[in-house]
Amino acid sequence: MALSNLVDLLNSPFMDEFLIWSVAALAGTIGLVALVNALDIVLDAETN
Repeated sequence: MALSNLVDLLNSPFMDEFLIWSVAALAGTIGLVALVNALDIVLDAETN
């Protein structure tokens, strides 16, 4: 019975939304890290 409830939760539309937003948040975080890294490289190149 508990396994059935877990399967129902994993197949719910809420889980689809959660997965989409999780992937979007991860992609945004990676993009932000890449942007900060690129700015750091540019600023280091200007000081030398």
